[in-house]
Order: sequence, then structure tokens, then C-alpha cells
Amino acid sequence: MNRIFMLMLLPVISVTGVAQEIGLPSFEYVRQSEVWLSSENAAGLQYLPIQKISSAEVFFNKSNGEFVNYFQSDNSYEWGAQTESFFRLNPQIVFYGKVHYANFTGKNMGGSAFIDPYYNPFGIVEMTDDARGEKNKENYHLIGAVSAKMSDQWTIGGKIDYTAINYAKHKDLRHSNKYLDMTATAGLSYSFAKLLDVGINYLYRRSVEGLFFDIYGTTDKMYESLIDFGAFYGRKELFGSGGLYTKESNSPPVFNEFQGAALQLNVRFSPGWQFFNEFSYQSRKGYYGKKSPYTPILTEHHAGIIAYSGTLSYREQTRQQDLKVQVNREQLNNYENIFKENPSSEGGNKDILYYGDNQMLDRTVLQMKATYTANLGIVNQLPAWTLQAGGDFCNRQQTVSVYPFYRKQTIRFFNARLSACKNTAIDRKNRYDISLDVLYGSGNGTVFKDGIYVTPSENQKSPETTVFNLYCEYEYLTAPRITGTIGLAYSRLLNPLVQGYVRAHYEMTRARQIEYLEGNLLGAARLAIGCVF
Repeated sequence: MNRIFMLMLLPVISVTGVAQEIGLPSFEYVRQSEVWLSSENAAGLQYLPIQKISSAEVFFNKSNGEFVNYFQSDNSYEWGAQTESFFRLNPQIVFYGKVHYANFTGKNMGGSAFIDPYYNPFGIVEMTDDARGEKNKENYHLIGAVSAKMSDQWTIGGKIDYTAINYAKHKDLRHSNKYLDMTATAGLSYSFAKLLDVGINYLYRRSVEGLFFDIYGTTDKMYESLIDFGAFYGRKELFGSGGLYTKESNSPPVFNEFQGAALQLNVRFSPGWQFFNEFSYQSRKGYYGKKSPYTPILTEHHAGIIAYSGTLSYREQTRQQDLKVQVNREQLNNYENIFKENPSSEGGNKDILYYGDNQMLDRTVLQMKATYTANLGIVNQLPAWTLQAGGDFCNRQQTVSVYPFYRKQTIRFFNARLSACKNTAIDRKNRYDISLDVLYGSGNGTVFKDGIYVTPSENQKSPETTVFNLYCEYEYLTAPRITGTIGLAYSRLLNPLVQGYVRAHYEMTRARQIEYLEGNLLGAARLAIGCVF
């Protein structure tokens, strides 16, 4: 059976001689060596293969180039720090924790006012391309998880994942965002005589992104935004006290709530073979506005998300091979409420009277990914070689309706990747690593197809659009491109319990068939200094 597996998967370079003889375990390898550790179910922490491992680092990233998406920067830098740890307190209890901070500054940024324009069901986009300016983002990310073994068969676990982001643009029309996101999971697992592990967990997530628009410069200039219901198709809104989506000093927040569950099945065919499966479903609901008798809910949305992750693994004493497949599909609908503000008998407030809603967006996103990984020459949880081959595919279809008009769009794109990393010992205290990575990507689709449901009346105007954003996004996602990355690292054993390291990598992307973007090159560098203990 071993021979059949080796023939079916990609060829593996054989490793001769003895692997590196120095160094603490690799944090990256420990994380991916046991697939339970990346599961949604925190009960899987019980499968931690070692007693403990921690890492801490500071980092700096620099990016330059004009091959960027419509909301990204062509000149940016980021610095930050993070620490991460797995710790087995005793045979029954395992902890995991992570603290991450990042500070980002990007020049010449415009486009979306939201932090992640692909997360929300609509967008607020600048109508012109001449108001780009500097944006800053601070990201705080905390994770805490615990697993407790209740018996030889039963294990329970829980996890809290919390993110807070501050985001701001420093040129009119200015905006500042405050984003909070919390995910909590609780789960359990049961082991059947080490042949089958079954797990189940519940997930609850909620996020809020508040926006505040303002003008600090010339106040007699008019600032207009596109209320983008999808594919840069929607209505134009003038900033001021009469706005709904960009109301001066009082824009409402976007709220999202998720509830879901996941089922894990891990089958062990033999001492070296296992097949891990995770099936999950999440229900998403949300709205844009403030729930109050006196303030309107402008839009409401709901979605269903189904996902699958499967990993087939084969392990020997000094090598491990994994074939991982992931599939994720989200189907989302967004509706705009029809309402009227009526004078209230209580002071100066106005009562909100709703008459119904109109469907604005029907969007389906399918994502698939497959990765083969071979870790060879493993000694003390540290592989001498790590080889990877894989690819990913995304298909996004959406129909945007601004009745009686509509716009349809389909975008498909894929990436294929090969990478290799070699760890080499200089002596019993010093080690260096070198890695190479190459990626090819491309795509196709329909930029837009506009139509009408019925003949519009004389007073019904065609929806607004920002054509430059429409074509820039399509070209960025689908243009043929190749990316090459080289990485170098030096590690030194400071004492038997602490290993310091310096890592640097540089990647360059070059695209072809560029017509709407300002350039076809993007370079990105990263420097990290840290330690493993």
C-alpha cells in the first residue's frame, strides 16, 4: 500500500544521510504535523505531539508596486510583533494562545471605505480616483484555547478568537473605522479504540464595523460616494447631513452574526495512515444600521456557508506526507429596506415605518484548494526538507439588482504553486534555511452584463457605476501572473531551551496583459527576528 501511495502522489526527492543534528522543533511543522491542531474543534489540542513549544517575533514588511487591487496601496509598510504557544500542562490539559499586533501604513489608497470589501454584502466606494490618500490600520488579535481529557475516550475543548481593528483615511472624504470580531467555539471528541476519532463543535461569531465620515479640508467641495451593491453598481450619494449610508458624523455600523457547527471524523487505517475529515455549516445574518424605533435599518442580509476539509496523511519515523483538500461555498443575499420617517410624538425623533424590501444582491462564492506536502528527514520535529505542490480556484457569481435594472458578473481565477525549503546545520548550534517558491495564476469571466427586468419609466435613471474600479478589480484577479519568492533564515541555539532566528524573504510578482492597472510589478519584502522556546 505504501508503494501505491508513493506512485499516486507527486514524486518526492529522497533524502540521504543524517538530518540536522541541532535545533529545537520547528513551530510551523508542529502546527501542521497533527491536523487536529488546525481544526475548528479545540478538543483536538489533546493531540499535541510534544510537551510544549512557543515562539515570539517582531517583523517588518515593505511592499512597492502598481500591480494592486483597487483598494490596495502601491507603497506600504507594516510592522508588528506576535507570540504563540502550545503548552501541555499535564496528560489531561493542553493550552494554546496567541497575541498579535500589526501597524500598517499605505500610501495612495482609495476605493472602499470598509476594511475588507469582500466581507460585507455591499460597499461604499469613492466615485472618483483623484481622492487617494494615506491610510493607517492597527490590528489586535488574541486567541485562547484549552482542551481537557475527561477519560480515555472523551475530550472537551473551547476557544475564544478576538480581533479589534482601527482603520482611518487621512484625506477627504475621510473615514475612520472601528472593527470588533469575536468567535467562540465549544466542542468535544470521542476516540474509538484509536481506530476512529469523532468530534463535534458549536461556533458563534459576531462582528461589528462602525464607520465615521468627515471633512477636515475645504468644506465647500462636494464629496460623492458610490453605494456599491455589487460589481460597482448602485447609487450615488452626496456626503452630508442628509445622507443615509455616509451620513455626516453619524454613519451606522455593519453587524454580522454567525452560528454553526462542525463534525470531525479521523480514521486510522494503520499505524502510519490516517484520513481526517471536517464538515461544517454556518448560518450568517446581519444588517447595516442601528436597531431603534427612531433609526432605520438600511439593509439586511443572510447567507449559508458550507465547508469541507480533508487530509490524507502517511507517517514514517523520519518523513510525513499529507494531501489536503478544502472546499468552501457561501451563498449570500442582501436586501434594502423600504421605509418612511414619520414625525414622532416624543420630542424631535422620527418613527421608522417599514413597507418591505428589495433584493439587491445574490452572490455565490465557491473556493477550492488542494495541497500536497512532504516533510523529509524529520528529527526532533524538525524536517530537513519541506516540499509543497498545490493550487487553488475561486468562482464568484453575482447578480446585482437596482430595479428595474440589473448587472450580472462572473469571475474565475486560479493559482498553482511549487515550493521547497531546505534546513541545513552548520554545526551543533547554528543552522540556516533556504526556501524557494514559484506561483502562476490566471483567470477569466464576464466583467459585467447589464440588462433590465422591465422597461423603466421616464423618471427612473440608470444606476451609477465606477468603471475604473470595475476593470481594475477584474484585471487584478484574472490577469496572468507569475510570482517568485526566495527566503533565507539563520538560527542559533542560544541555550538548550531557547533558539533565536532571523528570517528574510522577498517576493516579486510580474503580470501580463495589463491594460487598466497602472503597472504590472509588485515587490514585497519581510524581515522577522524572533525565538523559539
